[in-house]
Amino acid sequence: MVKTTIENNLLAQFVEDILYGLYLATLLHCLRWLLYENEGWKLKKRVSIQWKMLISTMGIFIFSFINVILHLKATVNSIHPIPATTSTPKEEWEGVVICGTTNASALIADVILIYRCWIVYSRSRMVIIFPIILWFGGLVCAIIQAYWQIVQTQLFSTAWQPVAMKVGPGTLLAPFWGSTVTLNIYTTSMIIYRIWTAAHENAGTDSLREFKFIIRVIIESGALYLAIITAHFVVWFTPSAFAIVMVSNINLPIIGIAFNLILIRTSKRRVDELKKRSHDVESDMEFNAVPPVGSVKSTIEQSMYRSRTAPTATI
Repeated sequence: MVKTTIENNLLAQFVEDILYGLYLATLLHCLRWLLYENEGWKLKKRVSIQWKMLISTMGIFIFSFINVILHLKATVNSIHPIPATTSTPKEEWEGVVICGTTNASALIADVILIYRCWIVYSRSRMVIIFPIILWFGGLVCAIIQAYWQIVQTQLFSTAWQPVAMKVGPGTLLAPFWGSTVTLNIYTTSMIIYRIWTAAHENAGTDSLREFKFIIRVIIESGALYLAIITAHFVVWFTPSAFAIVMVSNINLPIIGIAFNLILIRTSKRRVDELKKRSHDVESDMEFNAVPPVGSVKSTIEQSMYRSRTAPTATI
Protein backbone atom coordinates (compact mmCIF):
# COMPACT_ATOMS: atom_id res chain seq x y z
CA MET A 1 0.00 0.00 0.00
CA VAL A 2 1.10 3.58 -0.70
CA LYS A 3 2.48 5.33 2.36
CA THR A 4 1.09 8.79 3.16
CA THR A 5 0.70 11.05 6.17
CA ILE A 6 -2.12 10.67 8.69
CA GLU A 7 -3.69 13.96 7.54
CA ASN A 8 -3.76 12.79 3.93
CA ASN A 9 -5.29 9.46 4.91
CA LEU A 10 -8.04 11.20 6.90
CA LEU A 11 -8.85 13.58 4.05
CA ALA A 12 -8.98 10.77 1.49
CA GLN A 13 -11.16 8.69 3.82
CA PHE A 14 -13.53 11.61 4.42
CA VAL A 15 -14.06 12.18 0.69
CA GLU A 16 -14.50 8.43 0.09
CA ASP A 17 -17.15 8.14 2.83
CA ILE A 18 -19.18 11.02 1.36
CA LEU A 19 -19.10 9.47 -2.11
CA TYR A 20 -19.89 6.03 -0.69
CA GLY A 21 -23.01 7.49 0.96
CA LEU A 22 -24.11 8.83 -2.43
CA TYR A 23 -23.38 5.42 -3.93
CA LEU A 24 -25.60 3.68 -1.37
CA ALA A 25 -28.43 6.08 -2.20
CA THR A 26 -28.15 5.25 -5.91
CA LEU A 27 -27.87 1.55 -5.05
CA LEU A 28 -31.17 1.49 -3.15
CA HIS A 29 -32.88 3.38 -5.96
CA CYS A 30 -31.39 1.01 -8.51
CA LEU A 31 -32.55 -2.09 -6.61
CA ARG A 32 -36.05 -0.63 -6.45
CA TRP A 33 -36.25 -0.61 -10.27
CA LEU A 34 -34.58 -4.00 -10.63
CA LEU A 35 -36.64 -5.91 -8.05
CA TYR A 36 -40.05 -4.22 -7.87
CA GLU A 37 -42.85 -3.49 -10.30
CA ASN A 38 -43.17 -0.07 -11.87
CA GLU A 39 -46.04 0.84 -9.56
CA GLY A 40 -45.99 0.18 -5.82
CA TRP A 41 -43.76 -2.23 -3.93
CA LYS A 42 -44.77 -5.52 -5.46
CA LEU A 43 -41.85 -7.79 -6.25
CA LYS A 44 -41.32 -8.65 -9.88
CA LYS A 45 -41.69 -12.19 -11.12
CA ARG A 46 -38.46 -14.10 -11.59
CA VAL A 47 -38.77 -14.01 -15.37
CA SER A 48 -39.15 -10.21 -15.30
CA ILE A 49 -35.95 -9.53 -13.35
CA GLN A 50 -32.85 -8.51 -15.30
CA TRP A 51 -30.55 -11.03 -13.65
CA LYS A 52 -27.39 -9.88 -15.43
CA MET A 53 -27.82 -6.35 -14.16
CA LEU A 54 -28.89 -7.46 -10.68
CA ILE A 55 -25.91 -9.80 -10.21
CA SER A 56 -23.51 -7.16 -11.53
CA THR A 57 -25.01 -4.50 -9.25
CA MET A 58 -24.74 -6.71 -6.17
CA GLY A 59 -21.21 -7.79 -7.12
CA ILE A 60 -20.04 -4.17 -7.25
CA PHE A 61 -21.81 -3.50 -3.93
CA ILE A 62 -20.08 -6.42 -2.18
CA PHE A 63 -16.67 -5.41 -3.49
CA SER A 64 -17.21 -1.75 -2.63
CA PHE A 65 -18.35 -2.63 0.90
CA ILE A 66 -15.26 -4.74 1.52
CA ASN A 67 -13.14 -1.98 0.02
CA VAL A 68 -14.48 0.84 2.19
CA ILE A 69 -14.26 -1.27 5.38
CA LEU A 70 -10.60 -2.07 4.73
CA HIS A 71 -9.88 1.57 3.91
CA LEU A 72 -11.45 2.59 7.22
CA LYS A 73 -9.39 0.01 9.07
CA ALA A 74 -6.20 1.19 7.37
CA THR A 75 -7.00 4.80 8.29
CA VAL A 76 -7.61 3.89 11.92
CA ASN A 77 -4.37 1.92 11.99
CA SER A 78 -2.49 4.92 10.60
CA ILE A 79 -3.77 6.98 13.55
CA HIS A 80 -3.14 4.28 16.15
CA PRO A 81 -0.52 2.02 14.59
CA ILE A 82 -0.40 -1.58 15.73
CA PRO A 83 3.03 -3.19 16.01
CA ALA A 84 3.45 -5.45 13.00
CA THR A 85 4.68 -9.02 13.23
CA THR A 86 6.59 -10.90 10.59
CA SER A 87 4.31 -13.93 10.87
CA THR A 88 1.06 -12.09 10.06
CA PRO A 89 1.60 -9.22 7.61
CA LYS A 90 -2.06 -8.14 7.65
CA GLU A 91 -1.53 -4.79 6.00
CA GLU A 92 -0.10 -6.39 2.87
CA TRP A 93 -3.01 -8.82 2.62
CA GLU A 94 -5.46 -5.98 3.09
CA GLY A 95 -3.73 -4.19 0.23
CA VAL A 96 -4.21 -7.27 -1.96
CA VAL A 97 -7.94 -7.36 -1.19
CA ILE A 98 -8.41 -3.60 -1.69
CA CYS A 99 -6.68 -3.65 -5.04
CA GLY A 100 -8.39 -6.88 -6.09
CA THR A 101 -11.92 -5.67 -5.28
CA THR A 102 -11.35 -2.41 -7.15
CA ASN A 103 -10.04 -4.21 -10.22
CA ALA A 104 -12.86 -6.76 -10.11
CA SER A 105 -15.49 -4.00 -9.94
CA ALA A 106 -13.99 -2.28 -12.97
CA LEU A 107 -13.98 -5.59 -14.87
CA ILE A 108 -17.67 -6.14 -14.02
CA ALA A 109 -18.60 -2.66 -15.24
CA ASP A 110 -16.57 -3.19 -18.42
CA VAL A 111 -18.13 -6.54 -19.26
CA ILE A 112 -21.63 -5.03 -18.88
CA LEU A 113 -20.58 -2.20 -21.20
CA ILE A 114 -19.36 -4.77 -23.75
CA TYR A 115 -22.69 -6.62 -23.39
CA ARG A 116 -24.64 -3.42 -24.06
CA CYS A 117 -22.55 -2.73 -27.14
CA TRP A 118 -23.18 -6.28 -28.34
CA ILE A 119 -26.95 -5.88 -27.89
CA VAL A 120 -27.07 -2.48 -29.60
CA TYR A 121 -25.32 -3.91 -32.66
CA SER A 122 -27.78 -6.81 -32.90
CA ARG A 123 -25.39 -9.30 -31.27
CA SER A 124 -22.63 -8.71 -33.81
CA ARG A 125 -19.41 -10.45 -32.75
CA MET A 126 -17.15 -8.36 -34.95
CA VAL A 127 -17.95 -5.20 -33.00
CA ILE A 128 -16.90 -6.60 -29.62
CA ILE A 129 -13.72 -8.47 -30.59
CA PHE A 130 -11.46 -5.50 -29.80
CA PRO A 131 -13.01 -4.67 -26.38
CA ILE A 132 -12.97 -8.35 -25.42
CA ILE A 133 -9.23 -8.49 -26.13
CA LEU A 134 -8.77 -5.40 -23.96
CA TRP A 135 -10.92 -6.93 -21.21
CA PHE A 136 -8.89 -10.12 -21.09
CA GLY A 137 -5.71 -8.04 -21.12
CA GLY A 138 -6.98 -6.19 -18.07
CA LEU A 139 -7.92 -9.47 -16.43
CA VAL A 140 -4.38 -10.80 -16.92
CA CYS A 141 -2.94 -7.60 -15.44
CA ALA A 142 -5.28 -7.89 -12.44
CA ILE A 143 -4.27 -11.53 -11.81
CA ILE A 144 -0.55 -10.77 -12.07
CA GLN A 145 -1.04 -7.73 -9.85
CA ALA A 146 -2.69 -9.86 -7.16
CA TYR A 147 0.10 -12.44 -7.42
CA TRP A 148 2.72 -9.72 -7.21
CA GLN A 149 1.19 -8.23 -4.08
CA ILE A 150 1.01 -11.67 -2.47
CA VAL A 151 4.69 -12.12 -3.22
CA GLN A 152 5.34 -8.78 -1.54
CA THR A 153 3.92 -10.11 1.73
CA GLN A 154 7.35 -11.82 2.08
CA LEU A 155 5.71 -15.11 2.80
CA PHE A 156 6.97 -16.28 -0.58
CA SER A 157 10.28 -14.46 -0.91
CA THR A 158 11.69 -17.09 -3.28
CA ALA A 159 8.72 -16.99 -5.67
CA TRP A 160 8.93 -15.69 -9.22
CA GLN A 161 8.45 -11.93 -9.47
CA PRO A 162 7.01 -10.56 -12.73
CA VAL A 163 8.97 -7.28 -12.65
CA ALA A 164 11.57 -5.53 -10.52
CA MET A 165 10.13 -4.99 -7.05
CA LYS A 166 11.50 -1.45 -6.77
CA VAL A 167 9.35 -0.19 -9.66
CA GLY A 168 6.08 -0.35 -7.70
CA PRO A 169 2.54 -1.59 -8.36
CA GLY A 170 1.97 1.06 -11.03
CA THR A 171 3.88 -1.18 -13.44
CA LEU A 172 0.79 -3.39 -13.72
CA LEU A 173 -1.98 -1.07 -12.58
CA ALA A 174 -1.11 1.50 -15.25
CA PRO A 175 -1.68 -0.92 -18.16
CA PHE A 176 -4.76 -2.30 -16.40
CA TRP A 177 -6.42 1.10 -16.19
CA GLY A 178 -5.06 2.02 -19.61
CA SER A 179 -6.86 -0.95 -21.15
CA THR A 180 -10.02 -0.05 -19.23
CA VAL A 181 -9.91 3.55 -20.48
CA THR A 182 -9.40 2.40 -24.08
CA LEU A 183 -12.22 -0.15 -23.77
CA ASN A 184 -14.63 2.47 -22.45
CA ILE A 185 -13.78 5.03 -25.11
CA TYR A 186 -14.28 2.44 -27.85
CA THR A 187 -17.50 0.84 -26.62
CA THR A 188 -19.14 4.10 -25.54
CA SER A 189 -18.31 5.73 -28.89
CA MET A 190 -19.66 2.73 -30.79
CA ILE A 191 -22.90 2.69 -28.79
CA ILE A 192 -23.45 6.42 -29.26
CA TYR A 193 -22.70 6.17 -32.99
CA ARG A 194 -25.18 3.33 -33.41
CA ILE A 195 -27.94 5.16 -31.53
CA TRP A 196 -27.19 8.41 -33.33
CA THR A 197 -27.49 6.65 -36.68
CA ALA A 198 -30.82 5.13 -35.66
CA ALA A 199 -32.00 8.56 -34.49
CA HIS A 200 -31.32 10.10 -37.90
CA GLU A 201 -33.12 7.23 -39.59
CA ASN A 202 -36.17 7.95 -37.41
CA ALA A 203 -36.04 11.73 -37.75
CA GLY A 204 -39.46 13.33 -37.39
CA THR A 205 -40.90 10.51 -35.26
CA ASP A 206 -41.50 10.12 -31.54
CA SER A 207 -38.57 7.71 -31.37
CA LEU A 208 -36.12 10.55 -32.03
CA ARG A 209 -36.74 11.97 -28.55
CA GLU A 210 -36.05 8.59 -26.97
CA PHE A 211 -32.82 8.14 -28.90
CA LYS A 212 -31.60 11.58 -27.83
CA PHE A 213 -32.40 10.79 -24.20
CA ILE A 214 -30.46 7.52 -24.31
CA ILE A 215 -27.48 9.27 -25.88
CA ARG A 216 -27.56 11.92 -23.16
CA VAL A 217 -27.67 9.31 -20.39
CA ILE A 218 -24.78 7.35 -21.87
CA ILE A 219 -22.66 10.46 -22.36
CA GLU A 220 -23.30 11.85 -18.87
CA SER A 221 -22.86 8.60 -16.92
CA GLY A 222 -20.11 7.36 -19.23
CA ALA A 223 -18.22 10.63 -18.82
CA LEU A 224 -18.33 10.25 -15.04
CA TYR A 225 -17.00 6.69 -15.22
CA LEU A 226 -14.41 7.55 -17.87
CA ALA A 227 -13.17 10.54 -15.85
CA ILE A 228 -12.38 8.51 -12.73
CA ILE A 229 -10.72 5.60 -14.50
CA THR A 230 -8.67 8.02 -16.61
CA ALA A 231 -7.57 9.77 -13.42
CA HIS A 232 -6.66 6.40 -11.92
CA PHE A 233 -4.59 5.64 -15.00
CA VAL A 234 -2.80 9.00 -15.07
CA VAL A 235 -2.14 9.14 -11.33
CA TRP A 236 0.32 6.23 -11.52
CA PHE A 237 2.63 8.45 -13.56
CA THR A 238 2.75 11.12 -10.83
CA PRO A 239 5.16 11.16 -7.87
CA SER A 240 2.39 12.25 -5.47
CA ALA A 241 1.49 9.52 -2.99
CA PHE A 242 -1.48 11.59 -1.77
CA ALA A 243 -2.91 11.79 -5.30
CA ILE A 244 -2.63 8.03 -5.69
CA VAL A 245 -4.39 7.40 -2.36
CA MET A 246 -7.14 9.95 -3.02
CA VAL A 247 -7.98 8.69 -6.51
CA SER A 248 -7.75 5.06 -5.39
CA ASN A 249 -10.19 5.69 -2.53
CA ILE A 250 -12.84 7.50 -4.56
CA ASN A 251 -12.48 5.28 -7.62
CA LEU A 252 -14.82 2.46 -6.61
CA PRO A 253 -17.72 4.59 -5.25
CA ILE A 254 -17.76 6.65 -8.47
CA ILE A 255 -17.71 3.49 -10.60
CA GLY A 256 -20.75 2.25 -8.66
CA ILE A 257 -22.57 5.59 -8.96
CA ALA A 258 -22.02 5.78 -12.73
CA PHE A 259 -23.12 2.16 -13.14
CA ASN A 260 -26.31 2.68 -11.13
CA LEU A 261 -27.26 5.99 -12.75
CA ILE A 262 -27.69 4.41 -16.18
CA LEU A 263 -30.10 1.80 -14.80
CA ILE A 264 -32.02 4.34 -12.71
CA ARG A 265 -32.50 6.94 -15.44
CA THR A 266 -33.41 4.50 -18.20
CA SER A 267 -35.87 2.65 -15.93
CA LYS A 268 -37.48 5.90 -14.79
CA ARG A 269 -37.76 7.08 -18.38
CA ARG A 270 -39.40 3.82 -19.45
CA VAL A 271 -42.01 4.10 -16.70
CA ASP A 272 -42.75 7.74 -17.56
CA GLU A 273 -43.28 6.81 -21.20
CA LEU A 274 -45.62 3.97 -20.24
CA LYS A 275 -47.64 6.34 -18.05
CA LYS A 276 -47.80 8.90 -20.85
CA ARG A 277 -48.98 6.33 -23.37
CA SER A 278 -51.59 5.02 -20.93
CA HIS A 279 -52.83 8.57 -20.33
CA ASP A 280 -53.03 9.24 -24.08
CA VAL A 281 -55.01 6.04 -24.62
CA GLU A 282 -57.46 6.95 -21.85
CA SER A 283 -57.86 10.45 -23.31
CA ASP A 284 -58.57 9.02 -26.76
CA MET A 285 -61.14 6.63 -25.31
CA GLU A 286 -62.91 9.45 -23.47
CA PHE A 287 -62.90 11.65 -26.58
CA ASN A 288 -64.22 8.86 -28.80
CA ALA A 289 -66.99 8.11 -26.28
CA VAL A 290 -68.51 11.56 -26.93
CA PRO A 291 -70.80 11.49 -30.01
CA PRO A 292 -69.92 13.85 -32.86
CA VAL A 293 -71.58 17.26 -33.02
CA GLY A 294 -73.60 16.30 -36.12
CA SER A 295 -75.11 13.24 -34.49
CA VAL A 296 -76.09 15.21 -31.40
CA LYS A 297 -77.84 17.82 -33.57
CA SER A 298 -79.68 15.10 -35.51
CA THR A 299 -80.85 13.42 -32.30
CA ILE A 300 -82.23 16.69 -30.94
CA GLU A 301 -84.09 17.46 -34.19
CA GLN A 302 -85.64 13.97 -34.24
CA SER A 303 -86.83 14.35 -30.66
CA MET A 304 -88.45 17.71 -31.41
CA TYR A 305 -90.21 16.30 -34.51
CA ARG A 306 -91.63 13.37 -32.51
CA SER A 307 -92.94 15.69 -29.82
CA ARG A 308 -94.84 17.78 -32.43
CA THR A 309 -96.40 14.81 -34.22
CA ALA A 310 -97.29 12.76 -31.16
CA PRO A 311 -101.08 12.57 -30.28
CA THR A 312 -102.29 14.72 -27.41
CA ALA A 313 -103.22 12.74 -24.32
CA THR A 314 -106.82 13.08 -22.94
CA ILE A 315 -107.85 13.09 -19.34
